[in-house]
Amino acid sequence: MRSRRRHLYALAELVEQHGDVERSRDAYLASLDADDGLVVLLIPADEIRAAVGVRRARTPARCQRCGARLSAKRHRCSRCGLACR
Repeated sequence: MRSRRRHLYALAELVEQHGDVERSRDAYLASLDADDGLVVLLIPADEIRAAVGVRRARTPARCQRCGARLSAKRHRCSRCGLACR
């Protein structure tokens, strides 16, 4: 299943860039061998579209003062020192 998830996220990235599931799948299939191609063909288009939505919803937290990315574990910005959480 790990291989399937890897392919799903790669397809989601291509769909996000190009917009069409079938064209993205065809372009991705051209770069794979037969076994991986079969795994990709078994992923439904609805699942790929859902993965695109998850990718878009995931935005990293940012510092309100300087805009730096914030780590999930830290409670203080490493760039400016502002307590963020």
